[in-house]
Amino acid sequence: MDDEHNTVWTTNTVDNSLAVYSQRTGRHLATLPGVKHPRDVVVDARRNLAWTAGLEDGSLVAFDTRTYQEKERITVPGAAPAGLAVDTRTGTVLAADLTNSRLIVLRPASGTPTFITVGQGAIDVALSTDGATAYTANQAAGSMSVVDLRAGVARQEIPTGAGSLAVATDDRTGHVYVANRGSGTTTVVDPCTGTVLADLPTGTNTNHVVLHRGTAYVVDKAAAGAAALDSVHRVRTTG
Repeated sequence: MDDEHNTVWTTNTVDNSLAVYSQRTGRHLATLPGVKHPRDVVVDARRNLAWTAGLEDGSLVAFDTRTYQEKERITVPGAAPAGLAVDTRTGTVLAADLTNSRLIVLRPASGTPTFITVGQGAIDVALSTDGATAYTANQAAGSMSVVDLRAGVARQEIPTGAGSLAVATDDRTGHVYVANRGSGTTTVVDPCTGTVLADLPTGTNTNHVVLHRGTAYVVDKAAAGAAALDSVHRVRTTG
């Protein structure tokens, strides 16, 4: 979501495009083609950029949030970038590389990304409040990696649950929430100590987690063809 321009950005994996909508009216504003299997999109409002990634061709693509024109495209051969994060203070973009179990780090004015090895099957990434640390959800390993971005190394890997799929940071407490699709749980981690604080049952196929103003919202995605409906769990954080 781009609050600066009152727009909502969505990815359309089936037709390899992004779509932009008005927050206020819901009106469709633009369709941006040419990104192969975009899984995530993040907005850098300071630089008027929306970043997405092509899971199928290893591309990191930036669009202008005012004109919707493509501004930059970096392709990493052999990569499968999935989840994204952006440090709006520096403009650094991070992508979890699912195929190569690493973090792709793209700094402004550099056409050459750097790489940091993390846990197996890295599929999502989140940042600490100060931007010094990244956290990856590692789907194959069922874990979360804690990455020191200044040193360029993963400091620890913490088991969370089978099929870790999404990760989010609580800006108020610094705790990290990991949605585990295989185990149907959401794990709460204190990254400073590496301690698991809670392992919350959030339903079969726990799929995604976001945090906003002291509340975690966890999406449980029902299996295809199942009688059960998708659901959202609301978890009040502490601190």
